[in-house]
Amino acid sequence: MKDLIIDFETMGTEPTNCAAIDVSAMVFDWDRMLSSNPYTVKDIKDTRTFKLSVGDQVQNYGWKVEQSVIDFWLQQSKEVRARIKPKPDDLTVEAFVKEFHDYIIDAGVKHWWSRSNTFDPVILTRLFDSQGKKEHLYSYLKYYLVRDTRTYIDAKFNFENKKNGFCPVANESAWETTFKPHDSSWDILADVLRLQAIVRAENDLEQVVL
Repeated sequence: MKDLIIDFETMGTEPTNCAAIDVSAMVFDWDRMLSSNPYTVKDIKDTRTFKLSVGDQVQNYGWKVEQSVIDFWLQQSKEVRARIKPKPDDLTVEAFVKEFHDYIIDAGVKHWWSRSNTFDPVILTRLFDSQGKKEHLYSYLKYYLVRDTRTYIDAKFNFENKKNGFCPVANESAWETTFKPHDSSWDILADVLRLQAIVRAENDLEQVVL
């Protein structure tokens, strides 16, 4: 069974009006998680990142940029700041909606996942709704089939897990040097690997090493 996972980076904390910097998406297959060819960090190549124009969102839709969030981004590494910097080929909302639609139209996914269903799915729905395409989005990603990775992980640990974002591979030190923080593509791959770690443990299969 194939599912979709998404993650936004934004210029605000209010999902109903914040300007989005980018969103990454990945289609993943639960059956592969149990196979002899499970997901690894090499599958970062299969994530897709859509970089949006913050200026378009502010000027044409009145969406917001929060000073506290600007301050947060300014405190990040040079690499992170370069990644979120505006670029000439950033997508307008109209162009993003078309490109994201083209990405999911033939994906054949059932559930769609995020790390907080009160944030990322709300933003994605708002972007499509601004173009009169909300119902079109829901024809591919049913609103009642959205799922939350945080809750899934918490439930698997009887809500006693102290670190919802646990290391998803067997060699934790290698993961710490490989994972790129504040990068939406790595964030979704990390959660795919966390889901995989759980289902492989439940089926007495070896964990992925880097």
